Amino acid sequence: MSDYLINTYARYHVKLVKGQGSYVYDDKGKKYLDFYGGHAVCLLGHCNPKIVKAINDQSKKLIFYSNIFETEPAAQLAEKLAKTLLPKKYKVYFANSGSEANETAIKIARKHTGKHRIVSFRDSFHGRSAICTSATGIDSYHQFEPNLDSYTSFAVLGDMKSVKKAAKNNTAAVICEPIQSIGGINLADASFYKQLAEFCKRKVILLIFDEIQTGLGRTGNFWFSKSMGIYPDIITTAKGIAGGLPLSAVLVRETISKEIKTGQHATTFGGGPVVCAAGIATVNILTQKNFLKKVKGKNKYLVKKLKKIDGVKGVLGKGFLLGIEFSREIPDLTKTCLKNGLIIGSSYKKNVFRIMPPLTTSKSEIDEFLRLFQISLASAL
Repeated sequence: MSDYLINTYARYHVKLVKGQGSYVYDDKGKKYLDFYGGHAVCLLGHCNPKIVKAINDQSKKLIFYSNIFETEPAAQLAEKLAKTLLPKKYKVYFANSGSEANETAIKIARKHTGKHRIVSFRDSFHGRSAICTSATGIDSYHQFEPNLDSYTSFAVLGDMKSVKKAAKNNTAAVICEPIQSIGGINLADASFYKQLAEFCKRKVILLIFDEIQTGLGRTGNFWFSKSMGIYPDIITTAKGIAGGLPLSAVLVRETISKEIKTGQHATTFGGGPVVCAAGIATVNILTQKNFLKKVKGKNKYLVKKLKKIDGVKGVLGKGFLLGIEFSREIPDLTKTCLKNGLIIGSSYKKNVFRIMPPLTTSKSEIDEFLRLFQISLASAL
């Protein structure tokens, strides 16, 4: 462990030096099958050749200039993202992280409505900034005082009665993480999301979908919201958008975006040429014919196999954003998996373990995951 890094993470004592596809390697040459992807970031595998080429090609032309000038990669990526939501019209703002994207979304909602309160959901996670932690529904993230919790009310995902109770007169927006990842892979019935959208429209409350993890094909559809027949007022996304480089996007309904005037909100680094080149390569892969159809097929294969493992109570989530649920806590499972050359993730629920493999994962790699997982499970029980 470095003597100079602030200890913000409980890091494993493993030093990674290389990644390729679904695997990473440490400084001792040990190989790990990565079914976690660094918090769902490695959407298309480590060092995807097409993304690497896009980064290399752009870095030879222009690495950076601030947003006082136009650049072609930012314009192209914005257009590509906006077109994934047709027939509705959206405009795009680029930032550097999911926290920045969500903070921007909340700022826009407050400015547009002239109201201040936000409704969020218990067990949700929206980021580490002051506004985003106040909208996060997990108490352990509320560690810095004073916070902005007095402007936030919390409902329960899947419970419209709790939403109606939380949405007071001064409510600017409801922010919804449609599959609560760190919260334990919590997913509501499809009818809930439609009722939520209808309620927000009726009450003139903006609906923000935090698709930081669920967007960009992670659930088997490009957008979770669109797959539900919903077009939120604002969608945020990040994580896998640029192959591991820092980039996020805020997609805002065109009618709402017109209210944001020059100088009211901006970023120096957001939407730089290199990260947007990586984003273009990512979207190009995701929109290839049958690519996401194949992801859905691999999901069915993986879920079917997982459900047959002794001790597994259920498999939660959609696509390649999954939680493996047990009837009791298994404290050492993630560490045991790591020892056996497999990386998985934990969650706020100690009996639910998250897997977020690359969408490019092969069937043989799924089989290898199942083998390593069952070996690790037998050792941890």
